[in-house]
Amino acid sequence: MSEATAVLIALIALCGSYIQSVTGFGFGIFVMMFFPVLLQYTEANVLSSLLGIFTSLAMVIQMRRLINWKNILFPLLGCLLATYGAVNFIKRQENELLLMLLGAVLLLLSVYFFFFSGKLRLRPSWYAGLTAGVLSGVMGGMFSMGGPPVVIYFLQSEEDSDHYLATISGYFVCSNLISIATKVMAGFVTDTVLLAFAVGAIGMAAGAFVGKKTRERVPARMVRKLVYGFMAISGAVYMISALI
Repeated sequence: MSEATAVLIALIALCGSYIQSVTGFGFGIFVMMFFPVLLQYTEANVLSSLLGIFTSLAMVIQMRRLINWKNILFPLLGCLLATYGAVNFIKRQENELLLMLLGAVLLLLSVYFFFFSGKLRLRPSWYAGLTAGVLSGVMGGMFSMGGPPVVIYFLQSEEDSDHYLATISGYFVCSNLISIATKVMAGFVTDTVLLAFAVGAIGMAAGAFVGKKTRERVPARMVRKLVYGFMAISGAVYMISALI
């Protein structure tokens, strides 16, 4: 890995961590817009998972008493079943196809967040949790961005914002551990990934520090809109590049 690539990875992780700190979401989505440009797709995928677990782990430590572990059970079971299949699928695909699929998902997510975020409703049940977990496992395994399906589920099934934040953070820690273990067994972790993880962790720490200091002065809604716009642009670029 070149020095320029290492610096870029640290800066991307810094920005992703800052966005996560200010808005409460978005690290995995943001870094996966850029990591595949610098690394092989499978390396970018597992690097995002390795770094992303720390954003949720800090929240779990702070809010562990509020986690509804029973509500995590079925989503986590669905995630476990789907992650293995998703990781084995991408292991067998060409880099260009994976980038095109990533582009399509980024475009679809940007449309969802712009126009439908907060408008979808579901009745909390074990099968809704299982379905959300399966979708999360597929998206987490293939694109390292398994948040949107379970965000919808936990928003409907938790009694208040504190329990929601604690419970979904607990889910993300567990699902990321499943994802990382599966990707390690698939051979995604290389020397390049380990070096990128080291520099990315430094960037994450800096981003979290800056986010904590500026959180109350930065309009989270504006940051979200900027991220959604970048998602749409990145998705279009990935798809066009793969097709040309």
